[in-house]
Amino acid sequence: MPISDILTFPHFWVMLIGIALLALSIIVVTIHKPEKWFLLHKTFAMAGIILTLIGLLVLMGLNFILIHAIFGLVVIVWLIGEILGGYVASKKQDKNMRKMHILAGRIVFLIAIIVLIFGILAFI
Repeated sequence: MPISDILTFPHFWVMLIGIALLALSIIVVTIHKPEKWFLLHKTFAMAGIILTLIGLLVLMGLNFILIHAIFGLVVIVWLIGEILGGYVASKKQDKNMRKMHILAGRIVFLIAIIVLIFGILAFI
């Protein structure tokens, strides 16, 4: 399959936008931190996760032969856990839980980028 086919593949675009929104949610917190940073962080993160779930549904089936699919599913489950962890950390105001949320969020984002690269390489 030629690499140009990826540009017409809806799963690619939905996931790419989802990961971009997740990146934006991290950037809002780490680099910019505007006045309403927490609301923006939550909004971008939720939109990114919703898009990744839609990207999963667009496939109409999973092929667990590809390492991309296996780790992609792990990333989506981890992201859902991140949302729940962030919610609990903000409600309890627990510094340790907040540190874990930040660390786990950075790790899962890096894994998501690697999964994206594996997905593109699967087209080559």
